[in-house]
Amino acid sequence: MITTKKLFAVLLLFSTALLSSCNSPEKDKQTHFTNALEYIEQDKWEAAILELRSAIQLDAKYGEARYQLGLLYLKEGDQKKAYEELIRAADLLPDNLDANFKAALFQLLTGNKEECRKRLDHILTKDPNYRDALILLANLELSEGNFEAALAALARLGAEQLDSSGDLQNLKGRIHVAQKRWSEAEASFQKAIAVEENNFNHFKTLLLLYETRNEKEKFKKLLDEITEKFPDNAEAHLLQAGYHRSTGDFEKVGNDLRKVVEINPENPGYRLKLADHYQLVGQYDQAEEILIKARSDIAQNPDITGALSGFYLDRGRFEDARALFDNLRAESPQFREVPLLQARFHLNDGKVKDALEILQPLTKNFPDWPEPFFYLAMAHQRLGEIDAAQQAAAAAIQKNKRNYRYHLLMAQLLLTQGLFDEGKKEAATALQLNPKNLNAALILSRALIGLKEFEPAITILSDLRKVVPDSTEILSHLALATLGAGDRKKGERILTDLLEIDPGHIETISLLINLTHKGNLPGAEAFVRQQISKAPEDHRLYLLLGNLLEEQKKDEESLAAYDKAQNLSPDSPEPMLASANLLRRLGKNKEAMEKCSMLSEKNPKSIPGKMCLAGLYAVEGSAGKAIEQYKNIIEINKDYAPAANNLAWLIASEPGGDLGEALMLAMTAKQALPNDHRVADTLGWVHYQRGSYALAIAQFEFALQNSLADPAVAYHLAMAQNANNQKEKAVQTLNKLLTSKGEFADRQKAETLLKELNK
Repeated sequence: MITTKKLFAVLLLFSTALLSSCNSPEKDKQTHFTNALEYIEQDKWEAAILELRSAIQLDAKYGEARYQLGLLYLKEGDQKKAYEELIRAADLLPDNLDANFKAALFQLLTGNKEECRKRLDHILTKDPNYRDALILLANLELSEGNFEAALAALARLGAEQLDSSGDLQNLKGRIHVAQKRWSEAEASFQKAIAVEENNFNHFKTLLLLYETRNEKEKFKKLLDEITEKFPDNAEAHLLQAGYHRSTGDFEKVGNDLRKVVEINPENPGYRLKLADHYQLVGQYDQAEEILIKARSDIAQNPDITGALSGFYLDRGRFEDARALFDNLRAESPQFREVPLLQARFHLNDGKVKDALEILQPLTKNFPDWPEPFFYLAMAHQRLGEIDAAQQAAAAAIQKNKRNYRYHLLMAQLLLTQGLFDEGKKEAATALQLNPKNLNAALILSRALIGLKEFEPAITILSDLRKVVPDSTEILSHLALATLGAGDRKKGERILTDLLEIDPGHIETISLLINLTHKGNLPGAEAFVRQQISKAPEDHRLYLLLGNLLEEQKKDEESLAAYDKAQNLSPDSPEPMLASANLLRRLGKNKEAMEKCSMLSEKNPKSIPGKMCLAGLYAVEGSAGKAIEQYKNIIEINKDYAPAANNLAWLIASEPGGDLGEALMLAMTAKQALPNDHRVADTLGWVHYQRGSYALAIAQFEFALQNSLADPAVAYHLAMAQNANNQKEKAVQTLNKLLTSKGEFADRQKAETLLKELNK
């Protein structure tokens, strides 16, 4: 039983405890805050943060604690948390102008300009001369295009402050730049330098003004002054490198970048810039040396290891690339370069869909990184998905407009679609970014030829010829441009020069036959025999000779020429196929089939034997058997272009054929043989069957540029033009085709189509 006295004691104790618990939160939060301030003085930031959080847990509206916590997050570089705390602190402490200023600054940086302006109005109402608020207001007005208001905000600081501050003069200069008041801007920047002569940023801003104004003499003079004044500033030498790159002085670019590395050898980014430069100018040995040394000097840096692996991959040194990749994956499995390199290996191995499975999520996980978009575009290109490839390439360019490879790929995609004008612009940009890149110049010349702008194409190709005089590709393009410009004699001379370099260059010989021996088979035969005397070991010439002899019904001589070609190139399928086709025409089908079968049986993985069998099956109309043989070849060598090309044609020609598969195969062949007119014809045929008539037309036109006016290709072009509602062009193509007396398999169909169009 509890007595009255005991009950009173219990109640007294309870009430004392209750009073104590009611008073302690206020006292405790103050204790936490006081402890935090002591820790801040001792630079014990982590301990201070814990104390401030504890205080805020006790009182979520404790503005001073949030203010101090926001300042600590700023010191630690945690912008997100600093922003959250300082915004709350400013709301809770309207008289704390520093908290309100910092909140306004964050709001301007995050694009919340309306709230920024409200806070600045609040601050300047309480203190009209608050310096930092007036400067921030000037920046706000500048960002919104209110230039006079921006200058007025600076003027409120007073002339003494303006004239004594380099930063304020710099800001004033930038406002004048926005107003396009160039002389006032220059004067302000020069005053900023005079006030703070050791401030590198003031020099850089003035330099940017001269660059914007294209004032080259002033730019160069100031740049040299910067380099002399700041000899140990890496950025100064980077600016020099940029200038020397713009003038094409690539040797000095290399020297500038080496100085940058010398100043800051521990910065891997500078090493990579230097290696990239030497790759850009084609000095691959130096690039490799720099990357190897960087990897030695800066241990276990994933950027350098990834760059060296990618370098070896580009150079075709796959074992070296794979070894470094395995090392990178083991040391830094989460590094973003790991999946990208894996995707590149898949592309190299022909596993395009596997590459896509990596690249598509990679572009989502790293939306600001252009490289995955570039390789995604390449993957789509190989699958024949031109629209998707173009979108990915455009994304890469949007993220980095200074990478010539992105523009070059876009140019190729545009030319594939026959968009020569757009392709010309992209190729020109690629060439401007990398003037030493021959491929960019060649693609630009192709675009110009497609636009029939022959003179500028001739200029570019003539300049290239001076640099690489023995390039057959440059000479063949130059000959086409010269012939297109109407200078037949000079075009023939260029073709003759090409044959001095490569006597067996079949496309050139075929073109010369068409130009100089058209309708004169004996003359063409004599010409080919003359080339054989110059290159007696070139099997291609005997193959062409066999074709010419066959056209003249010199069957035995033709078979002998094919046999000679086969002996010279045992692994080439064309001579055997030509021989087998001739035997079949002579009614010797059994001999033809036996010849191919023997080779195939002798070596089950013999691609020539299977190519021969597939060709015979196709000729006799056994498309299914031909397709089976071509698929066997693809299993042996997935990149074998002739098989991929022929298989694509057969699949596209079959009722209900898988046009997606046909497109992928045709693109594989196009990648390997970009200038082959037969491959272009096949790709055009696949596009035609898919209903992509504009793409088909582009390929057929390209094929006709690179062939002897092949009548089959011309008929395909007319079909595509008709399907694309270009009736007049189709009629022109057919009229030109049918005026020729030569026979071709689809002549009757072409005549029928012309009659229908003329109704």
